[in-house]
Amino acid sequence: MEKKILKLTNTVYSILAFFPEADPLKNRTKEKVLGIMENLILFFSRQISIDSLKYSPQDKPNIQTKISEDIAMLLDYLKIGKSQGWISDVNYLIISNEYEKIRKEIELSASLSQKMPELPKIAKERAQKDENQKIPKISARQNKIVDFLKEKGKAQVMDLKAVLPDVTKRTIRRDLDELLAAGKVTRLGEFNQIFYKIIENQ
Repeated sequence: MEKKILKLTNTVYSILAFFPEADPLKNRTKEKVLGIMENLILFFSRQISIDSLKYSPQDKPNIQTKISEDIAMLLDYLKIGKSQGWISDVNYLIISNEYEKIRKEIELSASLSQKMPELPKIAKERAQKDENQKIPKISARQNKIVDFLKEKGKAQVMDLKAVLPDVTKRTIRRDLDELLAAGKVTRLGEFNQIFYKIIENQ
């Protein structure tokens, strides 16, 4: 899009060579063309700085309005040039068609951005949701088991039963299985000699 804008600006500048130097319309048209070019580049960019002018996506509606108004004014200036014989009918038609296409394109772009939620925000929310799903939450009871294992180094189900007298062995085993799955603890030994130990760097 930027190349198209620059090419169109250069085309208008080359046509302005046929305007009389003393005519104020020539300078006004040049200023208008440059203003449109800068605003179009801003509009189609995420964030850009031109002569310390900062722009953020929230400014798009204002810039869109300004571009539309400036294009209408530019075409009026060029129409005056055409009536004076400084621009041919064909050149005027080509330039006005190109600017009208750009105006429609920015209207379409603005309407799409209003309909669509901010994609970066959605991506961030999804990533956070995925991250939350990856990190299993551990219960207060499981935290007690983890704290006990940190303090003692390792323990069997019977040791944990003494710390959690109101909890069945089956529930303690289920908690330990969940802690294993979450990567919080590791299991050592087999049969009656099974111990659970905290995984380092937790």
